[in-house]
Amino acid sequence: MYNKLGEAVLKTNERMEVGVITAPDERHAEEVKQFLGHKGGNWEWHIERCVIESLDALETRFYVGKVDGSIITNIMTVEHQGIGILGHVFTMLDQRRNGACKGVMAYQMEDFRQRKGRALYLGTGYDSHPYYIYHGFGFESVFPKSGFMNYYVDADFEERYFAPAPTQPKPVEWHDWPKVTALSGIVNGEALRSLIWNVYGPTNMEGGFLSFKHDLETENVYEDAKLLITSDGAIVGWATVSRDTRWRPATAVLDLFFHPNFVDEVPALLSSVAFPEVKVQCYVDSGAEKKAKVLETAGFTCEGQLKNQFAYSGQDYDVLLFARG
Repeated sequence: MYNKLGEAVLKTNERMEVGVITAPDERHAEEVKQFLGHKGGNWEWHIERCVIESLDALETRFYVGKVDGSIITNIMTVEHQGIGILGHVFTMLDQRRNGACKGVMAYQMEDFRQRKGRALYLGTGYDSHPYYIYHGFGFESVFPKSGFMNYYVDADFEERYFAPAPTQPKPVEWHDWPKVTALSGIVNGEALRSLIWNVYGPTNMEGGFLSFKHDLETENVYEDAKLLITSDGAIVGWATVSRDTRWRPATAVLDLFFHPNFVDEVPALLSSVAFPEVKVQCYVDSGAEKKAKVLETAGFTCEGQLKNQFAYSGQDYDVLLFARG
């Protein structure tokens, strides 16, 4: 469905129509695919699918600016229950620095608020021209000097969103995409968050989750993958098991990350995971004491310590190797 939101006047005095295409929308599918066809890879995989089919409860919107009926700029959001990722910001080369992106973004941000949106995340280059455009609309760096940015409608969003609540494990679904980014973006968690996904510290999972979902659907990479969800709909933990083919026979790697408020709920998450009948290893940075205790309770044993295994944010970390089986 295409809804006109309004108009904006460009610096050239041209009038740009601003509207939103809510996927799926077969009528506008080719128009969107052609404009964003340069994305390639998993980005193209998502775009190709979302414009013609529903991806469970994931909401995908393409906010577009049109001149003479043709798209000249686009901003995409993927959302669920008011949590979203903003991406695919692209303007035709001959229309850049002409106010097109700002014109569309003003409508997109207002539409997000009107729909009771709560939080948006994006990734850009720190201290770049786009960074200051986003900053002008209320986005802030997740941590100092970072191009990973968030926008909270209410200042206490994170405190309320991750407030203690009952939880249960669940399989991975498309609409978890923005919520996994909300979890991976917290600043009060351990440094090593996912060895398999190469996640260290607060990280934008815009591309990482998409690659993960693609592997789950099309590749034989993961033995199992579960998320921990609260009764209020927040994703507060993940656990994935994949084969480590560096070893013969292959071992398996458990990646485990959770919000500190939910440490007591993690044993149920681990109990829901189908572990293969091989040795399963989990790598834990030396500062993650809560994770180490959870693993010991679940039957893992610390088999070794890797000294100064990685550095993050100017600090060297040891890594503890836990294993079972």
